[in-house]
Amino acid sequence: MSISLKHLILHSLELVEDGTIGLQARAEEMAHSEEALSLIESLHLNYSGRAAKGFGFYNQENDSPFKQQLDALLSQDVDFHKYSVDAGTVLVEELKKYDFVEQGVLLLANYEHVAGEYLLIMLLENKTSPAVDDSLELTASRYLETSSVQLAARIDITDMQRNPESQRYVSYVKGRAGRKISDFFVEFLGCDDGLDVKMQNAVLMQAVDDYCQATQLDKEEKLAYKDEVKSYCEQQLKDGEEIVVGELAKALPTAEENVDFYQFAAENYPLEEQFPADRTALKKLAKCFGQGKGVSVSFEQKLLGDRIFYDEATDTLTIVGIPPNLREQLKNNK
Repeated sequence: MSISLKHLILHSLELVEDGTIGLQARAEEMAHSEEALSLIESLHLNYSGRAAKGFGFYNQENDSPFKQQLDALLSQDVDFHKYSVDAGTVLVEELKKYDFVEQGVLLLANYEHVAGEYLLIMLLENKTSPAVDDSLELTASRYLETSSVQLAARIDITDMQRNPESQRYVSYVKGRAGRKISDFFVEFLGCDDGLDVKMQNAVLMQAVDDYCQATQLDKEEKLAYKDEVKSYCEQQLKDGEEIVVGELAKALPTAEENVDFYQFAAENYPLEEQFPADRTALKKLAKCFGQGKGVSVSFEQKLLGDRIFYDEATDTLTIVGIPPNLREQLKNNK
């Protein structure tokens, strides 16, 4: 992998005497080594492949402590070590504000990949695992949990400097850590809400639906094209890549007056040129589903008009041939 590591440092977040979290700062940056480069390559791949990410940016009036420290680093007013300690101190203050006790290893890395420069910030868990030594005795082995990091952010420094109007050069994990913890980490970053991935995906699904209607495709053709779109989006998600509207247009037919999907979407929908795929939204390409008032319904779109019929006048759904397990439950609950 073509990663060039510029700076790397680890600090520790530990409990202090009063029961709160304190920063145990490392005295200097980590030396460049094969182990350090391997760690950052692994974390870069892991982070890039995460689907659930939020995005943000810094407006011109932003005066958050983190942004001020970042500006000082980029203008070379402070070195990376000083910046990392200042950022760690802000993180500790945010933890105290929310009354969180999050211990672990704070990693800050500045690196280049392909044509971009990035700043990666992660809070890694220190874990212990049983191991066997040379004498076949059980010992405790300590390691960093790097495969399921819940508090992580990355700043695309190149995009931030070249495209100040961008609203997505700050990204952060929106994982299972909980909404409150996620909110705390965003406050630490001090960024404004940026690209709404779920909304972009929802708009894309609507645009694909409308385009299929505009091209007057029959049911089978419509399902086939939707399946192609779904396959493309799922592959992008699997590869850790984004949906590129221009590439997606190649999977759809040309409409009347030689208008392709790219032009159709650009003229009618607020879509970015590219954005991350959302797994939940992709389901709408193949399934109809909804819930409310104690009822939850989900079925494949291809069954509509075949085994499932919708009467708009009476607002009723008729299912012909219900699933066997559902049939048994219905019999038992008459």
